[in-house]
Amino acid sequence: MALAALAPCAAQSTVGAVDFFANHGVDIEAIRAQLSVRAGDTWTSESRDRLASDIQRLLGRTPSDISSVCCDGGGKLVVYIGLADSSGPRVRLHPQPGEFLELPESILALYRRLDAAWERAAATGGGTAREGRKLGYALSYNPGLRAIQLRVRRFALENQAAVFAVARRSSNGRHRAIAADVIGYGQHSAEQIGVLTHCALDPDRAVRNNAIRALAVLASSGMALESPIPHDPFIALLASADWSDRNKSLALLAALTESRNGTILRAICRRALQPLIECARWSWSGHAYWPRTILGRIAGIDEELIRAEASEPSFVEVTLSRAPSCADQR
Repeated sequence: MALAALAPCAAQSTVGAVDFFANHGVDIEAIRAQLSVRAGDTWTSESRDRLASDIQRLLGRTPSDISSVCCDGGGKLVVYIGLADSSGPRVRLHPQPGEFLELPESILALYRRLDAAWERAAATGGGTAREGRKLGYALSYNPGLRAIQLRVRRFALENQAAVFAVARRSSNGRHRAIAADVIGYGQHSAEQIGVLTHCALDPDRAVRNNAIRALAVLASSGMALESPIPHDPFIALLASADWSDRNKSLALLAALTESRNGTILRAICRRALQPLIECARWSWSGHAYWPRTILGRIAGIDEELIRAEASEPSFVEVTLSRAPSCADQR
């Protein structure tokens, strides 16, 4: 998926849950009880503005992010509200690129078709959540989506240098975002990993979203990587004020810690335990599963038990009771 991943949910969807992040020191249950949009309500075009006004009234600041994500297991959207303030950690992003570099109309048109196909498949339950990754890039089991993705793959192989240049240097954020997605379909190489890692700290959130997702697909493919995917930027992004940064970085870090890499687990424990716990406590297990999995690995819990229990909210407290102090993670 290109930009559709960050598109707002359709009007008149039902809210399944309202959750928070970057909420350290905030009584979120008290906040949730006073919101004008709650689970079971209808999400309308005014809902985001109403929630922003609620947070301003209750905390004296605007939310850092309000993301409405479609959909949970019951077809309802999940709303995530970021409460980061100016005193919290900030991820250092790259400066805005300034060159006039753009992708050709042929690939832009292909991505318009891809986004439309995603929307149709999502509306009809057309298998958008199921995809193969063993080739190092995502291929949907939905035939219509898959056919378009294979055309993206062909373009990526034939235009690698130009796409790399747009991703790094174009002043056009939409073109950089599409380029980042295209790179994920290109020839696997150390340079591919390097460009995607660079894009993961782009000033545009859609670029970051697409780049980190491409890296997560590559990391979970089982392929031998041409160079290691660095973990430091993605541990930093666990404290991001944007929900999509956290969500995609969690998927990537879950793949990178599958081998129980002690260096990465210790770094997460020391540098990002609090945001990891916030994410693990989200209501819908579809988004909370990866942070709970990483927590379980930090605590040394058996992988089979994690797979069996991480979908349950109670898993978080059980894991925390068994996790060693991060101060002891040398």
